[in-house]
Amino acid sequence: MNRKHILVVDDERNMLRTMEFILEAAHYKVTAADDGREALERILAARDSNSPIDLLIVDIRMPGLTGMELMDELDRLNVDMPVFVITGHGDKELVIELLRKGCREYLDKPFDDEELVKRVATLLDEKKRSSNRTDPAFSWK
Repeated sequence: MNRKHILVVDDERNMLRTMEFILEAAHYKVTAADDGREALERILAARDSNSPIDLLIVDIRMPGLTGMELMDELDRLNVDMPVFVITGHGDKELVIELLRKGCREYLDKPFDDEELVKRVATLLDEKKRSSNRTDPAFSWK
């Protein structure tokens, strides 16, 4: 069975472990990172492995490399993966900026476990469907 690989990034250890537990219980392969720098290292290492990351779930406010800066760095390096932002500090302006950066999903903290799993499944299903198309308008960024 080829499980989808999700990288979860959050500097709040309890939140990180909670998301890891929820997603593993939903039968996803989960890798965790405490900050954006560690996440970037894991993404680049996984890109060249036999276990690439299918989805990035990231907090926005973190020390060091923020979620937004991580998204910018991935774009600069031409790393192509869907991004799902989870934050406790969201507002309308943030959502607009995330959409401009290609973020596919957004969820406010605290969130419902079932809602997280539902949105992850939908996002991964959209990625699968779009990868089967030849139209470049459906590329993930």
